[in-house]
Amino acid sequence: MNSLEVLQSIAAQQGLDGPVPRAMETVVRILGGDFDSIDEQLTQSLQGAPRPVDDIAVHILDAGGKRIRPALCLLSARMCDSAASPPVSLAVVCELLHNATLLHDDVIDEGDIRRGRPAARMVWSNALSILGGDFMLMKCVEIISGLKGDHMRSFVETLKALVNGEIVQLRLREKVDTSVEDYFAIVEGKTASLFGFATSSGARAGGADADDIAAMKVFGAEMGVAFQLIDDVLDFSSSASELGKNLLADIGQGKMTLPVLTAASIDPSVRECLAHLVSGNIEGNWAARVSDIVTNTGSLALVRAKALHHTENAVAALERVGGADPAVACAMRELSFALLERSR
Repeated sequence: MNSLEVLQSIAAQQGLDGPVPRAMETVVRILGGDFDSIDEQLTQSLQGAPRPVDDIAVHILDAGGKRIRPALCLLSARMCDSAASPPVSLAVVCELLHNATLLHDDVIDEGDIRRGRPAARMVWSNALSILGGDFMLMKCVEIISGLKGDHMRSFVETLKALVNGEIVQLRLREKVDTSVEDYFAIVEGKTASLFGFATSSGARAGGADADDIAAMKVFGAEMGVAFQLIDDVLDFSSSASELGKNLLADIGQGKMTLPVLTAASIDPSVRECLAHLVSGNIEGNWAARVSDIVTNTGSLALVRAKALHHTENAVAALERVGGADPAVACAMRELSFALLERSR
């Protein structure tokens, strides 16, 4: 299967439609065989892993991840220097790090499903799921330590941001008084930091100067915030039964997302409904009530507008990069806006 077929398959698995597959096709035409090399090196990175850690890694890597972060890493390098060697190893680190956090998150959040299949912890165990994530983190360190350039410092800063975001989220478990500032602290730590690492490390590998690396980090981070905002909006497209289960789980884990927080700022009765959910009160169909309020207050549209704002911030940062390859920059802008319109 060539790289274009890989992206088309991922798009189909993830329910990505409309502008997203078109943007991804443009991306893969620019990257060519470099995109194929990501999965090849991911497979190689798992060699020597003890069983069943290798099975756990394959389980999550083969579950249909979009490979957006590694693609952004390669694009960022190409944009800054079209003649530079493609930093495929760094792109692999971006994907390994992302999937390591997912394995750990499912244990912390007691998640049962990941990418439409049973979470690794449900197939093996919590302990083995954590060890699977630890193995991926170890491979990240091993790969980065063998690369030229100051990538390790950026990697450590990203790990710090991830941990800080998780700590904020854990501190808010079973609380319904999360603030918007708390919400963005979590998003910036757990999602934006990974996107920012992908784009800034790619730019660094492409020989960009400090100013351009900083601009590319802003581009990635802002794109990551927008990505999470749309994820939170799409949670409300679930069926009533799925929404009730997921909303209760999210609130119990301190995941008060922006659509809910926005609705609560318009209609304070949302907080009362949430309190019933947290207390385990199954009478009154509280999740459906929250969903109705979120929808009727126009909160989903407001959050989509916020995501657009962050995407525009991302593109503005992209345009500050000097000497950028116009075709690559155009593809990155196209992908940024296309991701706002995804259905999953």
